[in-house]
Amino acid sequence: MKTKKQFTRKAMLLAAPALFACLSNAAYADLPMSVKVYGFLNAQVESVEAKGGATPYERRGRLSDGNSRIGFTGSIGITDTAKGLWQIEGSFNNFEQGGTNDQGSSATIVSRNSFVGIEDSRFGRLIAGNNDSAYRSLVGSGGELGGNVGMTSHGLDLWNNTTAQMTGNASSIFGRGEARYKNSVHYLSPELYGFQAAASYGFDEARTEGGNRDRYALALKYTYGPFEIGVGYDRQNDTAVDVDKLQQGYGFKLAGQDGASTYFYKLIASYKLPTSTYLGVGYEKGSYGYQLFVPPSGSNFYPSVENGTMKQGSTMISIAQDIGDKISLMAAYAKLGDLDNAVVGQPKDYSATQYSLGASYKFNEYFKTYLYYTNIDNKSQQNVNFGQSPVFSNNSGTNDAYLAPGNSPRAAGVGVIARF
Repeated sequence: MKTKKQFTRKAMLLAAPALFACLSNAAYADLPMSVKVYGFLNAQVESVEAKGGATPYERRGRLSDGNSRIGFTGSIGITDTAKGLWQIEGSFNNFEQGGTNDQGSSATIVSRNSFVGIEDSRFGRLIAGNNDSAYRSLVGSGGELGGNVGMTSHGLDLWNNTTAQMTGNASSIFGRGEARYKNSVHYLSPELYGFQAAASYGFDEARTEGGNRDRYALALKYTYGPFEIGVGYDRQNDTAVDVDKLQQGYGFKLAGQDGASTYFYKLIASYKLPTSTYLGVGYEKGSYGYQLFVPPSGSNFYPSVENGTMKQGSTMISIAQDIGDKISLMAAYAKLGDLDNAVVGQPKDYSATQYSLGASYKFNEYFKTYLYYTNIDNKSQQNVNFGQSPVFSNNSGTNDAYLAPGNSPRAAGVGVIARF
């Protein structure tokens, strides 16, 4: 038989969790907190091909994903001026084929921008995690010189998040230094007299073969009414052109190389006219380090490694005309110039051009359809690819998948995007 003391002790143990929950809710009741779920699904039906190189990618129809995603973000009040921040963003990429891309890999729930940090209205924002670099987020080629959540605004790359996208990847024709940094910290300043600055640093925690592939970026943006202009710098330590792959016909690729580095800088500007016309222009310069093995010769009995630099510039222009609140007509053109000091082939062999054009129709703030045509013209040593849903003429389904140099991709399609 239980005593009164035993009964009281058991009642207290049972009541403790409920009491703690009530006290916790009361303690947090006065703190401003917010939680938001967001994202979009973006599907495209299109015809694609890539011909001109040693292994053509024959014309075919396909259903492709346009960078679909889901995200959870929130803030927690700390003081009158400061709040804690958190975000978890995952990719729905290739949802149309079960979540596996043409290189045989799949995304995870934290594959996109995911971080925790703090923001103060007086001093700015500091976050840590997996996030777009300052070179991509503050002065990127997406909408409003930064990210574009589902084609919600015009940016230099009017076709961001579609196959017709022209920027934002190492194999794109423009914005080749834009990237998302893993194991990274990022600072964003408050806006002051129209100016805003940002900095990012990505740590190389692997240190493969003794190299240090840390990466960092700096950016500065100025906004004056409908006019925006931004400059950015991105540096990749111990990262250089893989000359062996280049000589073997795999195309222009970067890889870890101790003692050689690659960096980019760019200038982007945009202006919105009273006529609902958007104008964008950009210039980017890449400086690619490389290491070249020099075998023994009659005058030198010892093999050696020669370090050097190859440089290449690219330009881009875009224009969009809104007709009422529903229709947008869009066109963009970009050119990747000659590769100065090319170690394989001629400088002009690495040039490329791309144009994208089409229109979109917005049913409401959450549902839009669009159509497009994009064409890439690669010279014999270049393999610029689609910004989203690239095509691979060799080793498809593996990590070694690549587009043969000289192949020129083109695509025509119609898409539909649903935001939430």
